[in-house]
Amino acid sequence: MKKNLGTVERALRVTLGGALAIWALVLLFGGGGLIWLLLYVALIALGVDFVVTGIRGYCPLYNRLGWSTAQPKHG
Repeated sequence: MKKNLGTVERALRVTLGGALAIWALVLLFGGGGLIWLLLYVALIALGVDFVVTGIRGYCPLYNRLGWSTAQPKHG
């Protein structure tokens, strides 16, 4: 598995993904109907996905699309 996320993007994913997951978790405990519950759970999952891909430095979607923000290794 080749890393395809650059340093800046990884830091942003971890920071903003964590913030999104925490924010949605706070809203989840605030109550609401079933539609809102599903939205909050989806936002939590999205935030966790960003954190995990940021930590790993690899995004499967980027891989499928042929994208990369990682610096190429010279050697």
